[in-house]
Amino acid sequence: MDIPALGTLMPSVDIRKPADLGQTLRAAREARSVTQEELASALGFSRYYLSELESGKPNMYATRLFRALRKLGVRVTVSFDLPRARESLDG
Repeated sequence: MDIPALGTLMPSVDIRKPADLGQTLRAAREARSVTQEELASALGFSRYYLSELESGKPNMYATRLFRALRKLGVRVTVSFDLPRARESLDG
């Protein structure tokens, strides 16, 4: 998947739970004008699974990951660039 041209940097987002990560994933995808179907296809999984990720639906992996991060006092911060223009997802 080619990443669209980058533009303005978005503020950093603290990720404390799967829902925070899902919202950030959705915002990054939408900022690039990419549909769930296009991104899921480029990543090799279903649009349904991507939808669940974006909604922050808990799954065993994410729940355990965030529990471990909290226990270790690890702070996760995510930031992403907004694109200037859409480019192809092929690649």
